[in-house]
Amino acid sequence: MTVSEKTSSGLRYIRYDQATCNGGSSCLKVCPTLAIRIKNGKAARNEDLCIGCGECLRVCQEAAVTAATADLSRLNKDEISVALVTPVLYAQFPGVMPEDILMGLRALGFQHTVDMSYFLEMFQYATEEYIVRNRTTKQSPWPLISPVCPVVIRLIASRFPSLMPNVLPLLRPVDLMARDVKQRIIKEYAVNEDKVMLYYINPCPTKRSPLPSTAAGRKKDASIAIGINDIYADLLHQIEPMQDTDQPPYANIRFDFEYCHTGNGPMWGLSGGEIADMNIENSLAVSGMDETITYLEKIEMGLFSNLEYMELRTCREGCLGGPLNAIDKYLAKSAVNKMIKMLGLGRRLSRGKILRQYETGKFLTDKDPAKLIQIFGSRTKPMSIETVQKVDEILERIKGHDCSVCGAPTCRTFAEDVIKGEASLDECLMLGGDKPC
Repeated sequence: MTVSEKTSSGLRYIRYDQATCNGGSSCLKVCPTLAIRIKNGKAARNEDLCIGCGECLRVCQEAAVTAATADLSRLNKDEISVALVTPVLYAQFPGVMPEDILMGLRALGFQHTVDMSYFLEMFQYATEEYIVRNRTTKQSPWPLISPVCPVVIRLIASRFPSLMPNVLPLLRPVDLMARDVKQRIIKEYAVNEDKVMLYYINPCPTKRSPLPSTAAGRKKDASIAIGINDIYADLLHQIEPMQDTDQPPYANIRFDFEYCHTGNGPMWGLSGGEIADMNIENSLAVSGMDETITYLEKIEMGLFSNLEYMELRTCREGCLGGPLNAIDKYLAKSAVNKMIKMLGLGRRLSRGKILRQYETGKFLTDKDPAKLIQIFGSRTKPMSIETVQKVDEILERIKGHDCSVCGAPTCRTFAEDVIKGEASLDECLMLGGDKPC
């Protein structure tokens, strides 16, 4: 186990600064996949087990943990730069309308801004249709689990692989957005694909999927993730003078997805916002890492099979609680509620048009459950019966209380590390060790 940012899977969500790390155990205590250890007084992480949840980022008091995102210095004037905007961004500026925020992004140097609300509506129609058909075909088991939160999908692949068939097999809105926007801009400007760069303004450390999340045969759309907190100050500086001008909003837009039309999009930042305006008979929304794990355990036990759809978010209060947001989640929630009241609710897209696209396979993903487990699941080999017995023998000797003095999050993970040769028994104080690892 190393602190290296290089992974066998090519995924990287979090950076660790060894020089800054003081060896505290707060990060290892909150990691839901037990990916962190304390070795030689520093945090060591198994990158292949990291799901990008950002829980370690939240609790590190030394700022030794940062998100593997970019900043505005990556903007290239020679490229057609496109900002992919999650509606969560609107909630970071209470009292500011979405059009001013989008105009502020253009002032920062983005040539185009894309409001995700447009593609959220597509996803809503496609999801509703899939559920209606699944009542007859029973292609997928109930309850279907929303694919929107990438951390949830990685958590399921890592800890609950038997539930991968429950994940709704449709494109995530951000993947749909990236694919369609890039295609339209390439056509509009008559340029090669490499001239268009997408920048995803993101509330969490997770990036776009590392493998194509499109229908079979389509090419992957590359993008650069920028944390909301990294862009917040610069964007606020651009927004403030705009509110004092009479410049008409959206004066220079070229595409219908470049502006926010209703409160439906901002509502998605809230826990329950995804299902609030969807025509689904039986659904449930859950937020928070511990709550998400609890409900996944219950689904695995066969509970909630009477539900058709579950919206799961590992961040408390939904995406408004993302670790890369700039303001308090409850202030952001208040801002969203006011925005919904001002803009009203309603979809701008025609259901009939979206259903015709649905029939073409436009919304289907090529990531089957087996592939998702391969990408995001644990890359450790299952333990043999003999190995399990050895682990149990060590646990019987330890009789500990998960103190983590040894540098492992639990006694069981310590015992497993011992069996794998990554730890020594004398590192356990319960067995007479006199020093932490």
